[in-house]
Amino acid sequence: MGYGGMKTKIAAARIATMAGVRTVITQGRNPGNIEKILQGVPLGTQFAPHPQPINARKRWIAHGLIPTGTLYLDRGAVAAICQRGKSLLAAGITQVSGEFKSSDAVRLCDAQEKEIARGIVNYSGAELQQIKGQQSGLFVPTCLLCQLS
Repeated sequence: MGYGGMKTKIAAARIATMAGVRTVITQGRNPGNIEKILQGVPLGTQFAPHPQPINARKRWIAHGLIPTGTLYLDRGAVAAICQRGKSLLAAGITQVSGEFKSSDAVRLCDAQEKEIARGIVNYSGAELQQIKGQQSGLFVPTCLLCQLS
């Protein structure tokens, strides 16, 4: 059971489906709806489980941690993360925002400031300010999750 606005319900549905759980938003005042849904009656708004659920660690990074900073990425880094599942290199970082230390969670955003992933960084914000954009071969986050729209 969830209470609150529709935005909150959809956010909860996203978390559940990414974990491989079928989710339904429906009228909660009629407890019989739950049994009907379990029997296959198409009530409410139904969300299918993600075909390849993400593991618990990635789910924790994506939805459980509060990011303390933001890394802005160039187009090549965005494509590498979202389309090819690669890790982030310092060369792909164009801007660093916020004060954070190594092992903190950060948001990864494209040039239009859209969040595309989250990660746990291997370097502090001050260190990343110094190495951003450089061809160092240094991996920045230890784990990434591409956010699905």
